[in-house]
Amino acid sequence: MKYLLSAFNNGIYFVFLLAIAGFMGFCSLYLYLGPHLPNVDSIRDIRLQTPMTVYSQEGDLIAEFGDKRRIPVTLSEVPQTFIQALIATEDKRFYEHSGVDFLGVIRAFVNNITTGTRSQGASTITQLVARNVYLDREKTFTRKFREMFLAWKIESEISKDEILELFINKAHFSHRAYGLGAAAQVYYGKELSELKLHEAAVLAGIPKGESIYNPISNPDNAKERRNHVLGRMLAEGYIEQATYEAAIAEPIETRKHGADVSFSAPYLAEMVRREMIQRFGREAAYNNGLRVFTTINNKLQIAAQAALRQSLLEYDFRHGYRGPEQSIDNLSELSTEELKTYIESLPAVALLQPAVVTSVAEQSITVLTSDASTIEIDWEGLKWAAPFINSDSRGPAPKTASDIVKPGDVIRLYQSGPDTWKLSQIPEVAGGFIAVKPQTGAIEALVGGYDFSLNQFNMVTQARRQPGSNIKPFIYSAALEKGYTAASVLNDAPFVKEDKTAEDFWRPKNDSGRYKGPTRLRDALRFSNNSISVRLMNAIGPAYAEEYLARFGFPDEYMEPYTSLALGSASFTPLEVVNGYAVFANGGYRVEPFFIERIETSNEVVLFQAEPIQVCQECELALAATTLNADEQTASEAPQRQSQAEPVWGEYDINAPLLAEPQLPVAKDKIAPRVIDDKNVFIVNSMMKDVIHRGTAWRQLHNSASPLLQRQDIGGKTGTTNDAKDAWFSGFNGDYAATAWVGFADYSLTLGNREYGGKAALPVWQKFMELALRGRPNNTMAQPPGIVTARINPKNGKLANSNTENAIFEIFRAGNLPEKEPETILPGQDTDPFDVF
Repeated sequence: MKYLLSAFNNGIYFVFLLAIAGFMGFCSLYLYLGPHLPNVDSIRDIRLQTPMTVYSQEGDLIAEFGDKRRIPVTLSEVPQTFIQALIATEDKRFYEHSGVDFLGVIRAFVNNITTGTRSQGASTITQLVARNVYLDREKTFTRKFREMFLAWKIESEISKDEILELFINKAHFSHRAYGLGAAAQVYYGKELSELKLHEAAVLAGIPKGESIYNPISNPDNAKERRNHVLGRMLAEGYIEQATYEAAIAEPIETRKHGADVSFSAPYLAEMVRREMIQRFGREAAYNNGLRVFTTINNKLQIAAQAALRQSLLEYDFRHGYRGPEQSIDNLSELSTEELKTYIESLPAVALLQPAVVTSVAEQSITVLTSDASTIEIDWEGLKWAAPFINSDSRGPAPKTASDIVKPGDVIRLYQSGPDTWKLSQIPEVAGGFIAVKPQTGAIEALVGGYDFSLNQFNMVTQARRQPGSNIKPFIYSAALEKGYTAASVLNDAPFVKEDKTAEDFWRPKNDSGRYKGPTRLRDALRFSNNSISVRLMNAIGPAYAEEYLARFGFPDEYMEPYTSLALGSASFTPLEVVNGYAVFANGGYRVEPFFIERIETSNEVVLFQAEPIQVCQECELALAATTLNADEQTASEAPQRQSQAEPVWGEYDINAPLLAEPQLPVAKDKIAPRVIDDKNVFIVNSMMKDVIHRGTAWRQLHNSASPLLQRQDIGGKTGTTNDAKDAWFSGFNGDYAATAWVGFADYSLTLGNREYGGKAALPVWQKFMELALRGRPNNTMAQPPGIVTARINPKNGKLANSNTENAIFEIFRAGNLPEKEPETILPGQDTDPFDVF
């Protein structure tokens, strides 16, 4: 008995020593680790890494960029079912312990000893917050104690609800979803308030092991984990038996959802991403929750994207069928479900959905789509598909469906009507479209290609191509500055120039191969006459033309002062071209294109607000009037000086002396500079209106019964380069300037000898402008002072006399009218004796 009592006392003593040693060791660890724990301020000021969001000018989401998908939420926004599921499963004594649940530790220790596994953990939600926010996941002795100490510190400084909110926003739910708000979006495409009980239970089970229990990667594991969560909710009394049974009967139905974008503008969004990284660095751009509001207009962007895609498909249909994407040889051996799975694996491309041909009739086919539905395509949707040979030719027209496809072919479908489908294919041809607001340069629509997922190269901002005849209005404008008029006559005849460096001759030709002899400039532009443009260039000089083009914003480094510049031998992007046309649209002022309106923090603090240079004719008049008064006062004070020439309205020296600085609606340094005279603009615009109503754009607009022909405010110009490698159309009214380009990314390829700007590119511009201008009144440039109208002889461009037959009206600058035709005295006509003097 004495031996047992001694052993007991020794045991008590030993335990006491262990307890003291443990306490001292614990205190030593705290003294060692405590000073390195985060301070109170950092706990309260934890930065949630949230992605950058990009919006249209109306405030609709168009893109999201970030390392982590996160939508910060407050605890009041979180469904009670999720909170109950989380607490029941992860930390049922959350509102009772002080950061570390010692009862839970003992329970987990006993369970793990008795089962021989580590099936039960003891970490509290507060410890998980400490781990997720401050610590790595390395399993070491000191890290576990740091976690415990930090949990106590967190509990001593912030409330339980704040801890829970922090966990809900910081937890990783896999698939780049950080926080419950993002997880609900990624897995279910829902707001938190829309989550059902079984969905909340699935999400509550993910943080235990995000790669193991997420329903996309491991639906079976996710279902098992969900049922465990629901069981814990039942055991804790949060739900009733009937609710539990109904919830576990629900299938796991989820798929990965992207950001809830309102519409697509991926090429512009990528421009924003690059600009933001350049401004703020990648870390800040991706994780600081910046909000970028762009100049993109919802309606116009949707219209532009539809216009480009549809027009590229129309080009593709004109050139024949290149065959199926793939063919399935063992079609009969595959079940419908296997085919469905295969089709789902094919990438979605713009308007075209993948399908597999399952049967072929005489003049129709049946296909299976990714949702396991069958669609029949009749002959109307097939007959276009003559075999593609090259860009200039197709094979014989098909007579039966078997001439086109066979069972097992993987094809693309285009929905051409509510219940009408058409065989299609992914276009190989490329294109780009941009529309700007000419008064400010704001980019309101931009489409850099058929589909961003196919090719991220932006054809609007990155592709330098020859503009072809799209350059001609600028050359004609330069000629007007040199004294030419719209009635000036040049000879449309073959042109030959010796190239001494190449010991060869340059022989530019008209596209038609025909020549018309003496031709007025107005007619030469509307029919895009090449020989006249070359002769104009020779007359005004290539060096002057290059300098003149630079006024419109065309970069000097991408053009050379050669005669071929008259036919568009320079290399410009569609962005640079539309910026040049904006000068014609706004009355002669140069603006700079921009696409970011403002940048805000996640708390709506404005970091940047665009202040673009803009057209302000009111400012111009005010400054000109003030300058005039100052000049008059100076003249009265110094009568010995010669009176200065009266300034013309709209032309002033911004550095000239002013009597007093006038009150202007726009800051003086933000007023767009005038780069060409308003009378020059007015005349060139009238010539480009003829391109629409009587020139190279008319046939396409007429054949499609375009309502644009009913408008009087639209001007534009077609453009086609050598061998039809590039097709252009640029046009405008007072509201929009827009440019469309169509070609191949591979510059060696040609569009075909029957393709040109008015056929390949104009339809893109037309479809956009028809929608953009629907219901809008005419917005055209008012006739400026100094423009006069006179009757001319259409054959020689001279002022008509009283006997001129078929005389027409033309507009001129006052003081720059052509000479008058000599009067012809007809037989029997009375003569005035004074006519001879």
